[in-house]
Amino acid sequence: METKEHHVKTSSTLAPRAGALLLVAALATACSTGTESSSSSSAAASKPSGVDGRKDLKIAYFSAGTSNAYLQAGIDAAKKKADEMGAELDVFDGEFDAQTQFNQMQTALTSGKYNAFAVEPNDGNLVCNLLTKQAPKKDVLVSVFNLPICGRATNLGEETWEPGTVTYVGGQTLDIYNEWIKTVMEENPDGGKIALISGPDLNANSICFFKAAKAFAKNPKFKVVAKQTTDYTTPRAFQAAQTILQSNPDLDIIMSNFSGMTRGVVKAVGTKDVKIYDFGGDAWALNNVKSGKLAQTVMMLPRQESIEALEALGMVADGETPPKFINLTEDESLPGTPFADKQNLSQFKGEY
Repeated sequence: METKEHHVKTSSTLAPRAGALLLVAALATACSTGTESSSSSSAAASKPSGVDGRKDLKIAYFSAGTSNAYLQAGIDAAKKKADEMGAELDVFDGEFDAQTQFNQMQTALTSGKYNAFAVEPNDGNLVCNLLTKQAPKKDVLVSVFNLPICGRATNLGEETWEPGTVTYVGGQTLDIYNEWIKTVMEENPDGGKIALISGPDLNANSICFFKAAKAFAKNPKFKVVAKQTTDYTTPRAFQAAQTILQSNPDLDIIMSNFSGMTRGVVKAVGTKDVKIYDFGGDAWALNNVKSGKLAQTVMMLPRQESIEALEALGMVADGETPPKFINLTEDESLPGTPFADKQNLSQFKGEY
């Protein structure tokens, strides 16, 4: 198989940032259920014209960013999968900036160069119309992964899929966040004071995490004393955890919504008697569950995520119908659960 060249791109024709008006619009749609957009979108994706199998796919892969190991693992897997399919693939670095990524998608769509998009959205509401209406009109297939679009961030199961797209691939839906909160409460029957640390505010994973965490308010033994958003980086998480610990010296639990952040949390906690729960499941997290620095980690599969997103595009190109929702928490690589602790640790292997 000939190896194709892949490029990491950042749009050179960025429009001015939309600022406050764009933010207001995104916030206004963040609580929608996706019903409105569904009624006017095509429910079935069809093979683009001129495509006779997956080898004819020209894929624009829109990564949320390229700055951490999770994203880099997903990009690496996407390149290898595209080579296996015989398809062309260009990678776009969204730089964790919703407007930058939106501009990249607009430029790619206008160029006419691509007949398929694989999208990891920074703001699923901002790109909703472009991906579910404009792209299908241009005969471009759209596969969404990691973060739902069109107000579906807090939907459950198959309802995370948006009509007009090929599939949604995810293991970070509200379902799994609800289970995560439940496990923390079960493992700490005496309750305690809890701090929550997550990624950007408008990120679907942050929205789901904080929504699920409202369950703590229904149990009088638990109290959420701090809730902090970051840019997913270790330094920002370290600073956030330090500030939280200084303000709450009697803190019992910190829940960190990404292993890259959790590294900073572990450093800030040091020898303090604070239980740390991680969402990410990278090699570092699994090692720290083994050492006892982490109480638990929730597995994330960035490589399988990208593979499934591209495979769904390939299925449509081959005239097949992929699943609307691919639930990574049920992936065969996991031992029936995405929650790794000391008791079942030997059954897990990190993807990044």
